[in-house]
Amino acid sequence: MLPKNKIKVIDFHTHLMSLAGAEQVFPEARQSMFFKHVVPLVEPIADLTEGLHDRLLRDLAMRYNNKLSRLIYSHCGELFLMEALRLFKRHGLERLVFNMDKLGIERSVIYSLEPLTKTQDILEQVKKYGDRFSVFASVHAEEKDKVGYLKPFLDSGTASGLKIHPMVGGYNASNLYEKAGDIFALAEAYDVPLAMHTGDIPIQKITTSQVSCCGIPAIEALVRDFPNCKLVLNHLGWESWRAVIKLAEEHPNVYVETSWQHASIMRRAVKALGPERVIFGSDYPLFQQWQALREVRRAFKPQDFQLVAHDNAARLLKLPISEHHVVGV
Repeated sequence: MLPKNKIKVIDFHTHLMSLAGAEQVFPEARQSMFFKHVVPLVEPIADLTEGLHDRLLRDLAMRYNNKLSRLIYSHCGELFLMEALRLFKRHGLERLVFNMDKLGIERSVIYSLEPLTKTQDILEQVKKYGDRFSVFASVHAEEKDKVGYLKPFLDSGTASGLKIHPMVGGYNASNLYEKAGDIFALAEAYDVPLAMHTGDIPIQKITTSQVSCCGIPAIEALVRDFPNCKLVLNHLGWESWRAVIKLAEEHPNVYVETSWQHASIMRRAVKALGPERVIFGSDYPLFQQWQALREVRRAFKPQDFQLVAHDNAARLLKLPISEHHVVGV
């Protein structure tokens, strides 16, 4: 049951991955001596120390995303990949529901990440929870008929939006318009939000020049040519937050999502865009919901918090917006 006398919350950015799916994540990077011999020893210890190291790692990522920091992160790539896979295995659907109940999160948006996490598989997992979840469908860049793959999810109403993760989905800056244009057009035609990963992933083991996270300039042409596509830029660009805020200032169809950002950056976004285009997201399980929600509460006064934590997402998802009490925020 949701806590009383608090603003209800929608988490606009979560993930689920089965154990079988986790085994498919960058298998070539997991053939190293580290993964074969060190991970089996370290992973059980990490399960025990999660309460300590988890908070530290997330605080570091929020506060330090400059070039030097990202260079240091890149040389710890195997450790970060180990931690990401451990979190996916440890924090599944039941734990997500438990966290939501504890924190007063009435709904979470779950992004599929084709081909690693299948849209249909996620829909099957969350079916028993009714309206606690909205699912965003995705498609790999090499799928020949992207519209044909995505359209049934939208026609049936089982998907509430669409998702593009450039690195996971095989999109890159040189082919983004060609590969993603049809997805933008589909989101525009169905009037559903399209969420897109932005920001560097500084892990050399899994990032290549061929399949990389697209920079903001590669996105701009799509934003301009599909002005009615409600585009949500995840992570507020992380290290590229200045470019993301500038893009959103120039294009009113661009929204920004808060995961992995410090409260000070969230406040800059609201100052530039107003609170109506800033949306709370956690990136669970890679970022714990309580940590992400704490940062958003630090960032905003109650009136803005209500918009960021609930109402803006509810409007994009076409959900009713009711009156809220602000006691206890």
